[in-house]
Amino acid sequence: MTADKTPPSITSVDVARRAGVSQAAVSLVFGGKAAGRVGKRTQEAILQAARELGYRPNNAARTLRSGRSHLVVLAVPDVSNPYFAAALQGAEQAARQHGYAVMLTSLRDEQDWRQAILDALSAHSVDGFLIFTLYPPTEDISAALEGKAILVDATSPAHPSLLLDIEAGMQAAMSHLLQLGHTRIAHLSAAIEADTFYLRRKAYQGALSAAGLPIIQAYQEQAAFTIASARQAARQLLEAVPAPSAIVCDSDVLAVGAYKAARDLHYAIPEDLSIVGFDDSIIASQLDPELTTVAIPARAIGEQAFLLLLAALERKPVPARSIVPLELVIRASTTGV
Repeated sequence: MTADKTPPSITSVDVARRAGVSQAAVSLVFGGKAAGRVGKRTQEAILQAARELGYRPNNAARTLRSGRSHLVVLAVPDVSNPYFAAALQGAEQAARQHGYAVMLTSLRDEQDWRQAILDALSAHSVDGFLIFTLYPPTEDISAALEGKAILVDATSPAHPSLLLDIEAGMQAAMSHLLQLGHTRIAHLSAAIEADTFYLRRKAYQGALSAAGLPIIQAYQEQAAFTIASARQAARQLLEAVPAPSAIVCDSDVLAVGAYKAARDLHYAIPEDLSIVGFDDSIIASQLDPELTTVAIPARAIGEQAFLLLLAALERKPVPARSIVPLELVIRASTTGV
């Protein structure tokens, strides 16, 4: 991320003149203090004027004055996943309205966590964190994040969580396949240690049991979040005897691997094999046939997560848990048997 640069001749006074407002209003907007004090239309006019003039606030000076950087980090396990890209867009849109910026980073091992969180907080270069599909790995990191983090699609007693109704989403996917007459349903799961994927597996197995169907180990495979890994795991599923008639995947990325494996083995989708994804990312509508998938409103989640974090940073009450409902979007990758 590059530092903000503003031509020396462009100041907050120029922005105020262009927008037809007071300099105080401009300061409130770019200081993240506009809520309840500056009307929405006025905020939009100020931001539009700033864009037209190429104005950016002097973040270094503002940090020295307020003790806050107005930068938050959106931390994810995989920056290449389209779901996280959409969540970033939503968070950025909300952040701009409050004078904040959002930076995307991936966190994997302990060293990543320490550099991205402990170092950033101690240097006052970051105000807070939106942590997606992860949870703080150690007590010291969790303690440092107190009041400065929102967990998304993960839970911790120490931090507020924005939870997706994962179980209901997977149950909807399974009910759809069962209603189509599928009894040999495989599960291509993500090989990541996270609550969200445990819940998907639990809901998959629960739906089979509720339908009086056996839970077959050969119909369950894990894959890393890459198309190549998913393709290999899906091939193993399809080589089971008897082969599954449907595969439900933990993400749209894994579903792409399932599509490729099906075509490797000359399966027609959906005539020979129905496939269901999870996310409803841009991938879903680009596949042929288009993918039936559990829709996660990623942009709305990014926006809501940022607003929760902003409330926490401003010492306002934040619910311990908020739930986002999910729904199944039925497209052409599923059919009856």
